[in-house]
Amino acid sequence: VMCFKGMELHYEDIIALCESSPETVVILDHFGFAAVDNQEQFQMVLDLAKYNVIVKISALFRLNDEYPYDRVQKERFDKLLEVYGAERLMFGTDFPFVMDQDFGYKGAVELVRSWTAGDENVTNAV
Repeated sequence: VMCFKGMELHYEDIIALCESSPETVVILDHFGFAAVDNQEQFQMVLDLAKYNVIVKISALFRLNDEYPYDRVQKERFDKLLEVYGAERLMFGTDFPFVMDQDFGYKGAVELVRSWTAGDENVTNAV
């Protein structure tokens, strides 16, 4: 699900889908578009953890933070890892748009890998 214009526009529909079809896996793209300056949207993403939802760890540059995305790591990734677990996080780069960033594809991969604190199980799961 691409919540490009805000999680609040899709939240009730996502819940309805999850409750009416619990076997359906819902994938929220780009951290659910919950920018670091919007805690209310992020809380909605966290609340969806009780359903069959996976969150894509992608498009770091779309979350109102600057490279090396310390706030995204501390305020979004770490909390998602805690609440969802590594098995329900899915890494992505937002290719080809990541190529417009100074760090590029390889830099995005290396950065998110660094967030897993050397835990090979977490790195492989994400």
